[in-house]
Amino acid sequence: MKTVLASIVLSLAAATVQAQCVQPGDIARGVIFTREAAGQGTAVQAGKHIQIDYEAGKRGKTNKQVATMGIYPVQGHVSDVPEGVIGIWFHGASTWTWQGNPPKPAAGRTWNVGLTVRSKGNDQSGDFKDTKRYKVTYQFEAPRQANLAGCTYTVVGVTARHVGNGEDFTNRYAYFPDLGFGLRTQYVDNATGRGTRYGITSMRPAG
Repeated sequence: MKTVLASIVLSLAAATVQAQCVQPGDIARGVIFTREAAGQGTAVQAGKHIQIDYEAGKRGKTNKQVATMGIYPVQGHVSDVPEGVIGIWFHGASTWTWQGNPPKPAAGRTWNVGLTVRSKGNDQSGDFKDTKRYKVTYQFEAPRQANLAGCTYTVVGVTARHVGNGEDFTNRYAYFPDLGFGLRTQYVDNATGRGTRYGITSMRPAG
């Protein structure tokens, strides 16, 4: 009897662990993730796009993005309203217009495309509007297996280098082809070599 009970407990424990791994289709209901430099976020299917909240639950900060496959932004909203500080704030909304149809990541493929980013918002200095144009090069790495919090996922590394307006920077993403979405994991200013890593440390279905 003890052996049977132990087997049942182990089976239930294994099922519980497995249930926390993100499965194909879970993005329709939502996924919760954490990143080493930014804390918890959420991602959920929104029509043909992925709606990502990179600052979920953070007070005074907003970083929301709607992106095709999670790696080609189309809309974004950021804000920073420090608590306990008077006279300093920032609100901004942006739209991305791609001069081509974003491809699904494929190993070894490169996609060169023009991009226009239109932004507007306000801060303590007043209202602002801005339009920037970039030449963007997307590069896709070969798929690899990665273990995350006890779950194994297929991951395609994606780099997107933006050049224009006196800027040169790269965003890096982890794209999960079996799950149908990707998340940003790094930003690098190529002129200075400085940047921020947002490595994913955990991911689980919402609810």
